[in-house]
Amino acid sequence: MTDIVIFGGTSEGRKLAELCASCFVPAAVSVVTEYGAELLPDSPWLEIHTGPMEREEMEQWLKKKRPSLVLDATHPYAAQVTENIRLCCQALGLRRLRVRRGQEETGGSRGLQITEVGTVEEAVAFLKDREGNILVTTGSKELKAFTALEDYRTRVFARVLPSSGVLTACEAMGIPGSRILAMQGPFSVEMNRAMLRRADARWLVTKEAGAAGGFEEKLQAAAETGTAVVVVGRPADETGVSLKQAEAEIEARAAEKEKPEEAGTGERGTLILAGAGMGTEESMTLEAVQAVRRSEAVFGAPRLSALADRLREQERHDFSAVSRYMPEPVFQWLESHGECRSAAVLFSGDTGFYSGTAGFLKYMKEHGLEDRWTVRILPGISSLSSMAAALGKSWEDAVIASRHGRDQDIRTLAERHEKVFVLTGGSCRAERICGELKGLKVQVSVGENLGSSRERIRTGTPEELAKEQFDSLAVVWIEKEDRN
Repeated sequence: MTDIVIFGGTSEGRKLAELCASCFVPAAVSVVTEYGAELLPDSPWLEIHTGPMEREEMEQWLKKKRPSLVLDATHPYAAQVTENIRLCCQALGLRRLRVRRGQEETGGSRGLQITEVGTVEEAVAFLKDREGNILVTTGSKELKAFTALEDYRTRVFARVLPSSGVLTACEAMGIPGSRILAMQGPFSVEMNRAMLRRADARWLVTKEAGAAGGFEEKLQAAAETGTAVVVVGRPADETGVSLKQAEAEIEARAAEKEKPEEAGTGERGTLILAGAGMGTEESMTLEAVQAVRRSEAVFGAPRLSALADRLREQERHDFSAVSRYMPEPVFQWLESHGECRSAAVLFSGDTGFYSGTAGFLKYMKEHGLEDRWTVRILPGISSLSSMAAALGKSWEDAVIASRHGRDQDIRTLAERHEKVFVLTGGSCRAERICGELKGLKVQVSVGENLGSSRERIRTGTPEELAKEQFDSLAVVWIEKEDRN
């Protein structure tokens, strides 16, 4: 059972998640963006949910987690999200605390021209008949309102988070790249001052986001540059507890719990290491699919953990699939969840073909885990057999090579053998392999996203394919030209 659920990719949410990890308190953390997830600590005590949730989805997620406490650490202006959290907790009978960010005065001794408004739309209306460039620091979700300004493309500078989704949204609104300041805070007075001067800003639009939102640093920089400030006020009825009070709740729970080395029953568990084929249900064996559905916990890379969650939608389990696939974090998670006695780890392709299976078995032997877990290995469909089938070729006489974190001379192999199969990955992409084969009389086929709806296979000469761009985990089939 998850002890605590934390909503919010804010600085407060991150601090609470870090405290849970350091105090060994199991927590599920919900953030909206992948960027927000990347800022959280990598800990077996934290389960991360990425993406926005409507009220119905949120209620089902909370029902599955069954936390003893929900901490709403979302942004002070995320009024609708806060209301959804309140209604869900009320419906499920869950204890909820709203973590309220400290508020600061905007008042008057600093010699600033400050205009306070209730909404972003009111800020736009105020600026419509006033001249000068505008630096907007209210977040990407509020930028759309500023397109109501007739000359927004030349007046508005937007400070936003440096994520691809945010940048794409800004460009879709027609905000030129030269007016997008993509950076992650917190920002010092010096940095704010530099950005105001870069924008030649007459106006700074900000929310009253408290110390955690860098509000004071913005006001000081505005005062030093002679920039007028438009402040969007907070919802008047916001109540809750301080960050310090929320941290005290976590620390109290930690004091009641056993440390991880004291946990566990000593009962022998079952660990299944399964090949997930090409990462789809159709390319997995029926035995592997059933193992995923039966296991209390399932681990794998993000793509495979998402597959596991889909396969387990109709099952009743305490734990969602966990996006971990290296031995140490997987066993750390299992150690901290001593009640879990059956688990499965998913690997791409086949468990015996350039798989992480061998690493798991070695880790278990080195750390004395063989007497605590009964291991079963379930094979899958390898990328080699999938590629050969797609091409209508046999592969029993093919030479197998890998450039995924390895250094092999593919050109020499292609010169000496009739067929060569190569795994790519990391810094070595398929087009690089093709470039190394230039001048050889061979036919090359590159396979991407094998077994999925996005499968693509390109065949040609090394010179032709070296000019293309392929996915990072593509595979390459090389064959002498005189073969059929």
